[in-house]
Amino acid sequence: MPTPSDLAAPPSPRRVLLVDDDAPLREAVERGLAKAGFHVTAAGSGAEALEVARTLRLDAAIIDVMLPDAGGLGLARELRRDPRLASLPVLFITALSLPVVMQALAPAPVLLKPFTYRQLLGVLRQVVG
Repeated sequence: MPTPSDLAAPPSPRRVLLVDDDAPLREAVERGLAKAGFHVTAAGSGAEALEVARTLRLDAAIIDVMLPDAGGLGLARELRRDPRLASLPVLFITALSLPVVMQALAPAPVLLKPFTYRQLLGVLRQVVG
């Protein structure tokens, strides 16, 4: 259970892109992060996420590795190709049981599903500063 300090709003509202094709998980994470003071824009696919990322100023992206279209790693590569998004911090979430391999493929934080809300907030706050 998160403590009040875990739920405290970030120093200034941060805009986070959440990309996951699992609608119930996406909605739960979106609600939780909004309660913690983040502005969350959710996308259910890589294509939708790219469109959002190119139109909004973002502070971080939370990306599911197993997306049905480009996949999370492919999406991250596409984001890196855009000079405006190349430095966007990315946090990967995955149900894959190989987080060490994921770290090698994409030097970014990886949370293994199921993760706790406290874990997600802790890593996200490290990523956005």
